[in-house]
Amino acid sequence: MTTTTPKLTFAEYLKYNDGTDTRYELVNGELIPMSLGSGQHGAVVAFLYHRFRDEILRLKLDWTAKQMVIGVRSPRAGK
Repeated sequence: MTTTTPKLTFAEYLKYNDGTDTRYELVNGELIPMSLGSGQHGAVVAFLYHRFRDEILRLKLDWTAKQMVIGVRSPRAGK
């Protein structure tokens, strides 16, 4: 017996919550668990966050910078 998992749409992916802290990528409709970032990932994220925040303040923009809470949709599937 073969079990198939239904493919998710991007809208379904955005709403998906399995009740765990696992973060997922959506690749060709399938959820792929993401590995934890390294210390270097954290350093890059912190650097970018602070640069964006500083520039927003300097330009007096009504914007906000968010550190690691927003996903990006990219066309990398199959690569």
